[in-house]
Amino acid sequence: MPGDEELRNLVQSIIDLHDTQDFAQLSSLVSKSEIEAGTWFTKERFYEVCSVIENEIGRNTSLAYIGSLNRKSSTLTLWRTTYTRSDDEILWQIIFDNESHKIKLMHVNW
Repeated sequence: MPGDEELRNLVQSIIDLHDTQDFAQLSSLVSKSEIEAGTWFTKERFYEVCSVIENEIGRNTSLAYIGSLNRKSSTLTLWRTTYTRSDDEILWQIIFDNESHKIKLMHVNW
């Protein structure tokens, strides 16, 4: 995995790409196998998730690293965020492939 600051910058970029709804840029950070599978990362699903995030909780205002779970072939990273339209903390879970450092899965909870 990248170093702490590099990883934080990468995750901030991922969240920012959701805020700006930039599917093309985010696609370059997602594992090819996940894109080809078309299960969770599709253009339609991406825009749907972005719309729901913006409508329900707004735009990202802060990001803090919580921790990681190391697995055989991936690393699950946990991030605490805040948004403009919510008083609650929001949890982002992003799983990275250990070899390619590409996104294998993302999930946001609020």
